[in-house]
Formats: sequence, structure tokens, C-alpha cells
Amino acid sequence: MTAEPVHRTGPPPILKAKLGRPVLPHWVIARDELSARFEDGVRGPLTVVTGPPGAGKTVAAAAWAAGRAGGPVAWISLESADHEPETFWEHVLAALETAGIAGLPASERPFQGEVLRAGLAAALAERSSPAVLVLDDFHPPAGSCLAGDLDRVLRDAWPGLRLVLISRTDPPLPLHRHRLAGALTEIRSDALAFGEREVRGLLAHHGVALTAGSVRALRRRTEGWAAGLRLAAMSMEGHPDPDAFAAAFAGDDRAVVDYLMAEVLDAQPRGIRRLLLTLGVLDRFNAELAAELAGPCEGRLFAALVRQNAFVLPLGHGWYRYHHVFGAALHLTLCHEDPVEASRLHRRVADWYDRHGRVEDAVRHALLAADWPYACRLIVGGLAIGRLLGLAGPGPLGALPEDAASRALAGTVGAEQVVVAAALERARGDGAACEERLRRAERLRAGLPDDRARPLDLAVCAIRLAEPSGLPTAALRDLVARLDALLGALPEWELAGRPELAALARYGHGIADLRTGRPARAAAAFRAALSAADEAGDLQRRRCLGLLALAEALQGGFRKAADLAAKAVRIPEGRPGPVGRRVAAAHLACGWTALEDFRLGEARAELAAARSALEEAPDTFLAALCGLVAARLEIASGAPGKALDALKTAAEHAAGSPWLGRRILLAEGEAHLADGALAAAAEAARRAGGDGDAGAAVLLGRVRLARGDAAAPAAPRRAPAEPSALRSDVQIEAWLLDVRRAFHAGDRSKARRSLDRALRLGERERTRLPFALARRWLLPALDADPELFRQHRRLIEPIGLPAGNRASGDAGAPPGAPAVFGRLSAREREVLSLLAGMRTTEEIAAEMYVSVNTVKTHLKSIYRKLAVTRRGEAVRRAQRLRLI
Repeated sequence: MTAEPVHRTGPPPILKAKLGRPVLPHWVIARDELSARFEDGVRGPLTVVTGPPGAGKTVAAAAWAAGRAGGPVAWISLESADHEPETFWEHVLAALETAGIAGLPASERPFQGEVLRAGLAAALAERSSPAVLVLDDFHPPAGSCLAGDLDRVLRDAWPGLRLVLISRTDPPLPLHRHRLAGALTEIRSDALAFGEREVRGLLAHHGVALTAGSVRALRRRTEGWAAGLRLAAMSMEGHPDPDAFAAAFAGDDRAVVDYLMAEVLDAQPRGIRRLLLTLGVLDRFNAELAAELAGPCEGRLFAALVRQNAFVLPLGHGWYRYHHVFGAALHLTLCHEDPVEASRLHRRVADWYDRHGRVEDAVRHALLAADWPYACRLIVGGLAIGRLLGLAGPGPLGALPEDAASRALAGTVGAEQVVVAAALERARGDGAACEERLRRAERLRAGLPDDRARPLDLAVCAIRLAEPSGLPTAALRDLVARLDALLGALPEWELAGRPELAALARYGHGIADLRTGRPARAAAAFRAALSAADEAGDLQRRRCLGLLALAEALQGGFRKAADLAAKAVRIPEGRPGPVGRRVAAAHLACGWTALEDFRLGEARAELAAARSALEEAPDTFLAALCGLVAARLEIASGAPGKALDALKTAAEHAAGSPWLGRRILLAEGEAHLADGALAAAAEAARRAGGDGDAGAAVLLGRVRLARGDAAAPAAPRRAPAEPSALRSDVQIEAWLLDVRRAFHAGDRSKARRSLDRALRLGERERTRLPFALARRWLLPALDADPELFRQHRRLIEPIGLPAGNRASGDAGAPPGAPAVFGRLSAREREVLSLLAGMRTTEEIAAEMYVSVNTVKTHLKSIYRKLAVTRRGEAVRRAQRLRLI
């Protein structure tokens, strides 16, 4: 007998509660972009919305449906029992009918699923406008055929049906096929997460106002999780300090823990629950680590956990993490339920990371297990001492608690614990306590096996070298040699992840070379250190750049020094902490190059910053250098008395450094000369090396000129004390001395050539200071030669110009100024014309039927008469003077 169809008169009362979209709460925030995602999705056949509990999936979909003008939306809020096929399809028919979809088939008794589904698909396929069906909390049980049947109806009903599935995890439909066909829209946790504007709107509904920084922090901490934000907003209603609450809000908030435990943890089977809690001690995990901690039984549940729990987020390459708030809540729950187990798990995690060469992660978990002796052994044995000193990038070892040194020495104390305490004292700036602990560690080292003694020795060397200012130079060299030997004995793979140690060794070599007056070798060492430090931390890079800039400045390379110093100060100084983080060398180099460029205010500010840094981390060598630069700044400012006071202190710091002592003597001679004390200036120059030293010879020449001795010997271009090319500042001073001597001798051509050389060198090295100090006699000379002024205007203008040049700087030669220093012969004019045609010396000789030497003789005469030093300049000057 054929069963009669059952005609519906409307859904029963119990079913009505499941049908129709949920009523929106009053605090719902308008999310236009998310609603647009839903609307775009229902243009295609399938939209899947997945996210963890409390992500706002249902509310977002209901808000979209409420504001939709594109047709009816059928809605079913499913429960576990509703996933039985007969019940499910009955609910689908009832929901579509409730939404106003007519022409649907009647259900049969007994239930005939295939017939019903075929009739439903056929009825929907004939519709002119598609029906939208939302299935909220769709999660058919394992082994159910429901998902496959639903997918067949969706395909057969196209284009008359658009399906929206809301679930905590991906529904068991063939999503890959829909994705490949471009028929799938996915709205996941990242799209559901609240942005800062939406967070502010939610808080406003609860009468809570936060600063922009607090809103940002709250959003970052909750990762935009809607339920967490709502719970936070409710907790802040009427709170006396909502910003402080937002800053402290985490997974240990009671309301958050209660919500997550009820919605997620307590609903899990026993094995999954235990695995969830076990992995709560980790900030990231993979299958191997899960099996290590939970054991093989629960470890086998890992795949199901990462597939089914939306609070587990993939990181790539098989690694996962918990949502921050969820992970914090799990860890808190584990600590409350079984604190001993939590500590044991952290210790096992530390062991696992140690076996896999992840020292910093191992140390962090050892500390979370409150096992300081083990953590100290990991730090020393894993060669991570440089990270504890702040010589590498940011990490867990750079953020230990204030009382870490005392904690490290709790209980039975081993050598590694004492070394770690010493490193922490060094980072805090307590050098005396650090050295005391290092000596104790060296006593405890006796009798240790080699595999513990070698890393211990390396750690001791690194700690001492991290702040070498108090070490005599000989002891510093011994320490660097020891560190080199220890690093050389290590396999390459072990050092690959420790660039800060290689950088530290090269840094030590550079410091020793700088102290002993070998700036070129020091610069090479700092460049090598910088190459290694590029993979280390900001402090290392800033130190190496600052010291490399000083090494270049000591050689007269002020342009390079300025560029390097600018790079150094652009690196953030970072949080207050490790001593020397405010790098004195970087500020000193900036001050020195600013002084040479005659930017006196900037130089003064940078030197003040350098002195402040030296108060935090005293260094006698840098203090002496700082005093030397400060003295030259006072000379440039017209205060030679203050300069002499600064030099007295600098000389005390420079004791034991002969080359730096000579530099200080030269500055003392400059100060005396500026003060008119010629005898004292000459004495200082003689003590600095006299005519055998380039800088001293120039100073003596200036003193002789000041005494009226126009026949003073020419300043040397080289000196035995400095076998390499002269420093640029000394060269400029020597050329300027030649200029004054030539003027005294009436040789204006030679004076102009020497001045041109000095100005070109000053432009190349960004050095204005020698010209500024000589401006009393120099500016009148330039005022009489507007052509030379025009060529070097950028260099000269900042040191001040006389009114005449300001008015006539771009004009031709002033009245009465000689065009050339001697008449050009016809042959010389011919040579000039050929030079203008870009001919070589050999080509000119061939065309004029003279020897090459004759052409060279003509060129020398042309240069002298035009007061130039180069071919191109001779042609340009002759053209301006209309000689060719």
C-alpha cells in the first residue's frame, strides 16, 4: 500500500524555535565589510563560516541576513539530534517554507530520503530567484551520509539554492572541489576578528572609553575574538581604571576562563581534554612535541585536535599554536588543577628543545619550571651568554626579572649559575659584583670535565669583553686571543647560530688596535665585527658602527665617519638595561663630524650625549677622545681657556697612550695659539714631535707665521710618525699654511693653487673647521677672488662671508683684480685651445710638432699663470676670462 503524503500546516511549536534567524542583541556592531563578504558569498553556491566558540559567527550571519534586501533567507539553528537525516530534511523543508519558499515537495511516510531530496532539488532549480539556506552549527557525526546528500542537493538545485554553513570546524563536504571550481566563499577567524574601530564601537555600547593604545593592546591580546572582547567590556563597566584593566586583561580573567572551560574544554572527551591541557604549557607545538609530552595514546589524538578545534591555529611546516587567550586559559587551568604536572611538563619541554638545539626556548621553559640550575647550564653550555648580555637581538634571555641574579644562585650553586649571575650583574652595570662572581666561577671551574669547562671559559671571556673599558690594553689583547682560541676550537655548526660571539671577538681586536693608535687596523676589525653583527643585535651593530666611525675620523675620513655615525644613531638604543646600550662612540663620532662640518650646536649636543653614555659605562679611552673633541669645539667657539681645561682632563684619561697624548698636545698648542700664547704653542708642538710629525710641523709653521717669520719652512706632506697619506685635516692645514706663506711672498698664483687644493679636499671630506678657524685672513682673500668663491660656495658660505662677496659672489672679476698671473704666450693659448678639444698630451705634441716634454712645460706655465692645478679647470678659467 502506498503511503499518503503528509501535508504540513506549519512547523510545530518546538521546531519554530530552531527556524528563522536569531534575534540580534542590542550591542551588535555594524560590520559592513563582513556583511559584504556574506553577500558576495551567496552569489555562488556555497559559503562556509568557521571559527572558534565566541568568534561571532552566528551574530555576523544574522546581522547580514537582517539587513539583506536580495530575497528570503531560510535559517536553521541545529543541535546534535537534528543531524539525523529524517529530522534534518524535515527541518530544511520547514525552514524554506517559513521563509516563504513555495512549491516544495511534501515529506513522505515512511521517510524516503532520495525521493525527498530529488524533489527538493528539482523544485529549487526551477526558481527564478535563488533561495538562501543558512545551517547554523552544522556538524554531522563521523560516518554520516548527511554531508554527501546535502552536497548532491546543492549541485542538483543550482542555481536555485545558495547554502551558508556555520560551524566551528570545516564541514565534511568536498570543499577542495568547490574551491577549485571557484564555487566556495570562506569566512574564517581572521575575517570574523574585530578591528580596532569595531572594538571601540563595542566598548562604547558598554559605556567604556579607552585610549587608542589600550584599544590596540586589547585587540592584539584577544586577537579580535568577539567573546573575549565582550567579556572584557562587561568587566570594565564601572571599573575605576579601565585602561589598567585592558593592559592586564589576559586568559586568566575569571569570566574568560569560565566561558572557555564550559564551551570548549569540558565538552571534550577525556583524552582530548588532557591533550589540550598538556599543550597549554607551549606557545607553539607540533605532532612530535605533542607525543613527547602527552604520551603515544593522547599523541595519536593530535591530528583530530588540530582539525577540529578552531582555537588551534596553523603556523606552517606542521607547527601550530593556540589562540592567545585560549592558551593562557588552558595554562591557568592546568596550574590550578595540577601545579606539579605543569612544572614537570615545562621541564620536559626544556629537555626536548635542548635536544633539538633550541637553547633559548629550552631556557625559557626551564625557568617556567623554576629550575634555575638547569637553565644556567643550558645558557652556558648552549653558548647563549651573549644573548644574556644583550649582544644579540631581542629574546627571552633579554627580559629576565630584576632579581634573576639572586634566583640563579638559589640552592646548591654550580659554576654555571655563578657565571650567569655575573652576566646579569654586567648587564645591570655592576662591574664590581660581576668581577667578584667571575673570580668565584673560575675557582668552581676546577675539576669540571672539558665539555663543561670549555663553554664556561668562553662565557667568562665574553662577559669580560662585553665591557672592556676597565681592562689594560695588554690584558685586553690576552683576553681576545683567549676568546679566539676558544671559538676556533668549536665546530662551525655550533657557532652558526651565535654571530654575536664572532662579532664580540672582532670588536675586541678593534678596541685594542684603536687604543694603540692603529686606526686603519681597527677599522678593518670593526668592519669584520659589523659583518657578523648584522646577524646579531642592535647593540652590537650600534657599537661597531660608532667605533668604525671613530676609526675613520682618526684617519681623517670625515665623510665616511659621518655616514657611519648617522647609521649608528638611526639604530634604536632600545630599552634601558644592558650597560652601554647608549653607545658613547656613536654620539662621539656624530659630535666630531658635526664639529668638522662647523655645525657647532649639533656637535655640542652630541658630545653631551656621549658624556652621558660614558657616565653609564665609563671608558677612559673614549673619555680622552671626547675631551679632545670637546676642546677643539671650545677653540672653534672662541674659548681657548675652556679648551685647555678640557685637555687637562683628557690627558689624564690618555695616560699610557702615547699617540693619543700627541693628539692632545697638538690641540693644546692650537688652544695656546688661539689665545696668543705663541711660546706655549711652540713648546706643545715640539713636545708632540716637532718638524718630525706632520701635525706638529704644521702647527710650528703657523706659530712662525704668527711671529712674522715669513721664511718658515714649508709644511711637510708626509712625516715619519705617520707613514701613510696624511689625514685630510692635516693636509688642509698644510695647504692653508702654504697659502699664507705664498701671500707673504707675493706669489698669488701659488696661493690660489694651494687654496684651491685645500677647498677641494675640504669639500670631499665635509671639513669646514680649518677654514672657519682661518676665516680672519681667508675670507678677504676669497672676497678678492669671486671665481674661486663661486666654485666652492657650498663649503664656504656656512662659515660666514664679508658683505662684498655676498653682493658680488656671482659677478665677474672685481675691478682691479688681475685676470691672470702673467701674460699667456701664443703657444700657451694654442695649447689651451687644443686642451679645450679634449686632446691628450701626446695628441697636442703631434699636432704642434713639438715634444711631449715641451707640451708639459707649457702646461705648467699655464697652470701657474691661471692659478689652477688641473686641465679641465684651466680650460674653464680661460673660457670665463675669454682667453680662448
